Amino acid sequence: KGVSTIGSHQLLHWERFATLLKAHSRSFATAGSAQICVQALRTGRRIIISLYGTDIGLDVKSIGWVFSISSFVDMSLFYPAGVIMDRFGRRYTNVLCAFIFATGMAMMPFASGFTSLLIASMVMGIGNGFGSGAMMTLGADLAPKEGRGEFLGIWRLIGDVGGTTGPLVVGNIAEVWSLGGSAFALSGIGYVAVAIFLWLVPETLQQENGTRRKGVGKQGEK
Repeated sequence: KGVSTIGSHQLLHWERFATLLKAHSRSFATAGSAQICVQALRTGRRIIISLYGTDIGLDVKSIGWVFSISSFVDMSLFYPAGVIMDRFGRRYTNVLCAFIFATGMAMMPFASGFTSLLIASMVMGIGNGFGSGAMMTLGADLAPKEGRGEFLGIWRLIGDVGGTTGPLVVGNIAEVWSLGGSAFALSGIGYVAVAIFLWLVPETLQQENGTRRKGVGKQGEK
């Protein structure tokens, strides 16, 4: 009897999971795809800076400085990013984040020394800084009142899938083509995220009167 009860609970959980996926399939397909792109950029950034630093002959200390300065720029934008997100909307913030991030990644193949690598890394830091908390906030906005925890669990899983994609893109394309090709591929992924946020993901920012900002479609309704 105990085993049967456990089995029925597991079946119920899977049914709720399937129902949630079906009910919010459009959100997962659009906003989720954009999140995969952004997370791929984020994890790819960590690897490609190190590889490029080594490739252009920088020592470990110099590469460490590049990471530290880029991370400081990233961190300094946490609060402004929140202000922008709440004032201008989630879409504005996500587009700004992905566009600047992708542009910084596209600058990587042109790095030839410490300064140029630092500039490209700082641009990526600015982009990532503007996106601080943006994916978590978007997921919380899209999550329904019922099944909120399950929705956010799926949302986090989608983000983790994107996180594993970045290193794979860098490694495989660098092996077949070049490290520069990896950077351009990641940059292209970032621009795809820009397009998705612009045309497929609705604005989810709630106004004080409880309405949403202009441009929200049915997907944003709870």
